[in-house]
Amino acid sequence: MGRRQTDQTMATTPPITSPYAPDLTKVRAWLDQMVRALKFAELIAAVLALVTRMAGINAELTKQLSHLKRRCPRSETLARLEQQLLFVFASVAIVTTSNGEQPDKTKRRRRGVHPGRAKLPAQLERVQVVNTVPKDQRICPLCGAEMKTVAHSVCETLEVRPAQVFVTQRLDETVACPNDDTIVSAEPPSQIVQRGKLGDRMLVEATCNKYIEHLPVERQCLHFAREGVDVAPPTLGRGVNATIDLVMPVAKLIEAQTRGPGHLATDATGVPILDPAAPMGIRTGAMWCWTNARWVTFFYSPSGNSDSVRRFLGHDLARMVQCDGTSVTAFVERAGGKRPGCWAHGRRRLAEAARLGDTIALEGLRLIAPLFAVERESSLAGDTADQRRARRQEKSRPILDKLHVWLEERRGLMPPSTTLGRAFGYLHRQWHRLILFVDDGDIELTNNRRERELRPLVLGRRNWLFTWLDEGGERTAAILTIIGTCIAHDVNPRAYLHVVTKLLVEGWPQARLRDLLPDRIVGAHPNLYVGDHSALAPAGGPPLLPA
Repeated sequence: MGRRQTDQTMATTPPITSPYAPDLTKVRAWLDQMVRALKFAELIAAVLALVTRMAGINAELTKQLSHLKRRCPRSETLARLEQQLLFVFASVAIVTTSNGEQPDKTKRRRRGVHPGRAKLPAQLERVQVVNTVPKDQRICPLCGAEMKTVAHSVCETLEVRPAQVFVTQRLDETVACPNDDTIVSAEPPSQIVQRGKLGDRMLVEATCNKYIEHLPVERQCLHFAREGVDVAPPTLGRGVNATIDLVMPVAKLIEAQTRGPGHLATDATGVPILDPAAPMGIRTGAMWCWTNARWVTFFYSPSGNSDSVRRFLGHDLARMVQCDGTSVTAFVERAGGKRPGCWAHGRRRLAEAARLGDTIALEGLRLIAPLFAVERESSLAGDTADQRRARRQEKSRPILDKLHVWLEERRGLMPPSTTLGRAFGYLHRQWHRLILFVDDGDIELTNNRRERELRPLVLGRRNWLFTWLDEGGERTAAILTIIGTCIAHDVNPRAYLHVVTKLLVEGWPQARLRDLLPDRIVGAHPNLYVGDHSALAPAGGPPLLPA
């Protein structure tokens, strides 16, 4: 019997028993019946069909079980994937490295490798605590004279002052004329919440605790209650909203900088919105993260359709927008723009197939790995955009040519519904976008930066659960925009918010709002900068950080 006829027999043969709960007694009786009838072809086909189906179910269940048991996201590095193979026959591929060489089994010694304790930051305040020699030990045992101090050995340790809740009493002066009835009272200073009982620093701290440390307002109120202070969650929540409304113009200016000239990149995630008008009381909005060099903008939209992307881009749709393979941004190409692809998404489906023991997928991962090695070399060398493009033309293009030949040779051999077939389909459909990075040094190999920018939001929504209506989504986007841009510019976001809110409350002119952005404010406030302070220019000079 030919192979094709055997496959057809397997496809039409009814199952012997359920692959989920096999009845061994029924299987044994059926086998005896088929042997007596000398129907060996049907017997082999039925047994193979049953084993194939059970193997597929076992692989899927093993995949689900490993996903539920893992405590952290699975590594997609080639070495880890080779160690995660499920089938024994695939372990042969682990013996050699991607270059065909035997792995180095030399045991590394840890002793003598540690570089030693790093120096503590020089800009931190130093509080000296003198550790004196006890009085009874200051007398010389030989001559009885009192010994004098000759030196101190310095030992530095990091310490912290615990936060304290206190009440500020503001005494508003009133003066009166001794000769007539003229009375003048001091104008109360501006506050984030006028006539509110919560101070500005307390509100800024609460805002930072929620959106930087992911601490919900209700949990912060419990902390105050342990200090003996009763703060109602609605009161603190309204204060946090007022703080975000105050810095909203700064976030809008960052959004304009992000939308400016340059290479855009984006990714999105969902945000739960508490809405009484929704059928279940909660609906899902979309939060887009956009980056342009060191500018980061979070853009909220009630839905994640293409209109939300159009609203951000405005009239200039013919842009370079790097993203994953979503069809939501397909209109960019129709308008004359480009959509560079993401190689992290391109290899992810191959990684899934490799975890199921597919050696062909592992072969593809080994072909893709040198692309990431080239980018790592470029990063370590500090290449400019032109240097990175030249390096890619020399080293990455031959890798892509070899990978494309391999893809086209094997793509037709895999059913499109399998894990490996879906991986091949994604690479084939996105290939013209995945190779754009070779001709432009400003395009990144992956879209991983946007996923990293979205992680604080994903972590935060697991704690504060949802926002209130679309206004809450827009406020969340605004404060995350400021925090993300501060981090991208190596600026302490908590200290930055304290400085900026104070300046805005005191009446900072709107015409000079650009000077409050993270790339300029470090000139007047160098203590906000957490990067290399030698790169800072004097106050009042040109922009200190590259935009």
